[in-house]
Amino acid sequence: MKNLILAILTLIITGLFFGCATLSKNECLEADWYEIGYKDGSMGAPRSLFQEHSEACVKHNVHADRDAYYRGRDEGLNFYCTQDNGFEQGRLGRKYNYVCPPDREPDFLAGHTQGIELYKYESKISSLERRLRSIESQIQTKEQQLYSANLSNEQRAKIRSDIKYLDFEYRDAVRELRYLEKMKPVE
Repeated sequence: MKNLILAILTLIITGLFFGCATLSKNECLEADWYEIGYKDGSMGAPRSLFQEHSEACVKHNVHADRDAYYRGRDEGLNFYCTQDNGFEQGRLGRKYNYVCPPDREPDFLAGHTQGIELYKYESKISSLERRLRSIESQIQTKEQQLYSANLSNEQRAKIRSDIKYLDFEYRDAVRELRYLEKMKPVE
């Protein structure tokens, strides 16, 4: 659990760093290329990101240390390419960019596959919950319309029919939600 929290924090911090694919002048001047590579690797960044960093720094007359960067990236990938992280990436709905070394990829993919299953499940649950709220809102609106003045019997019959249809829809969504809750994938 402690490793998972550390992984999430690292991903968030690195995500902030990663928000801009290039480095600023100060970042280039103060660059620890091993550390930059480690951060990129721990985020599962493709090898091509080094080129973007390098091009950003050349503009400031700073040359990137390719060897240090790739040593760091390889170490970062050791952190990224785990079954637990694969699960977390999948659970967040993130696609795999095929960056893991062949010996680490099966574990990552096993976790990622389980995480994707959970992501799809949670997305479906959220969608059904939104649908239920929408139907409830529609029913309330129709009920308010039903009790308003100046409606003909035909208009009231139409509103009652709409409410009945919405009620059937609501019951179907509740059944589907209950079924899904019983089928929850293993975390």
